[in-house]
Amino acid sequence: LAEALALLAAMEKKCRLGNDNPSLVKVCEASLKLCKDHGNDDYESLITTLQTLSTRRSQKTAAIRALVQTALPWCVQEPYTPLPVANDTEKKIRDRLVTVLLEITEGKI
Repeated sequence: LAEALALLAAMEKKCRLGNDNPSLVKVCEASLKLCKDHGNDDYESLITTLQTLSTRRSQKTAAIRALVQTALPWCVQEPYTPLPVANDTEKKIRDRLVTVLLEITEGKI
């Protein structure tokens, strides 16, 4: 996972600095999906990846929007009700993900 994220981070930097928004969005989405598919126990890497990609210097609004739109269904259902969870651990993870998404969107979108 770490090697794949490092490769995607290098691609993200090239796309961001080259103003290639469509590719940047795809790379950001791929990074999040890779973290999500890696396993249910590794939500820390998902949250760290979200925070890292959103706080990059001169990050594009399109990339931040894609990050939020990709991660939102993993914690909230339509119309903005929390996903049902089985236990307190899942509730803490879901609530932390919602908090991180709120922090990312404040003032950026």
